[in-house]
Amino acid sequence: MILDVNVLDNRFYDVIIAEMSPFFEENGFKADSESFKNATKSLKIAYDEQKQVYNLFCADLENGTEGEFSLLSSYLFDETQNKNDAVSVAIDFVDTARKALNIKAKRKAVSAELPVASQNGAVTVNTLTTKLLANYPALKETYKSEVAANGKYLYLDFCTKFVVPEVRATLDSKNKKAIKKLVDMFVGIFTSGDRESTNLTVAILAAAIGKDGDRFAAATAHMADCQPLVLAVNQQISALVKNKKFAKAMRFED
Repeated sequence: MILDVNVLDNRFYDVIIAEMSPFFEENGFKADSESFKNATKSLKIAYDEQKQVYNLFCADLENGTEGEFSLLSSYLFDETQNKNDAVSVAIDFVDTARKALNIKAKRKAVSAELPVASQNGAVTVNTLTTKLLANYPALKETYKSEVAANGKYLYLDFCTKFVVPEVRATLDSKNKKAIKKLVDMFVGIFTSGDRESTNLTVAILAAAIGKDGDRFAAATAHMADCQPLVLAVNQQISALVKNKKFAKAMRFED
């Protein structure tokens, strides 16, 4: 059953549609009741309140008549998500629609610079990203290309795809010095950062650790003075274990 977009998530639905608008315009899709149609296809975005996911559906159009809608993609979106996550939903749906409809993406002439930490001393997502790129310099060019491709920095998407595997590899390396340096950085962000940077810290660590006891031990060995971080990571891991869609989205590894 497809549920209507509920009141709680309506503002995020609007964000998703706004972010997808260039794709709709480029490919002749126009709003029509609850879907977006061009000459041959109809796309619909709907929120399933029971499963807490946004769904992207597609149907064929023949002589203006919609066929049966089929599911193209689902994206977890619960009460912890925010506007930046809604943008990630839109990008995922556009990528999925392009592949399903065999539409090639137009190249964007967008330049991207590396992030700069706040000059007023605030510890933000940019602060965390700057430190992560310093620790994993091979990701600097990846960062630039991702920002150029998306037109903005989608920090959760970037960290999930590229940072989590690097952090996981560090925890698996048995290199105590490298692990301590990494964890000390995360502890510093967690204790001094704003809400977004602390949430991102927990998300990265939980996804990288997974259910691996050795990784958990390697990371938490350097968190003795920051038990709230240990607790937060534990809680996030439990949430990932219980929610397979969330786990898949975060590249959670058993």
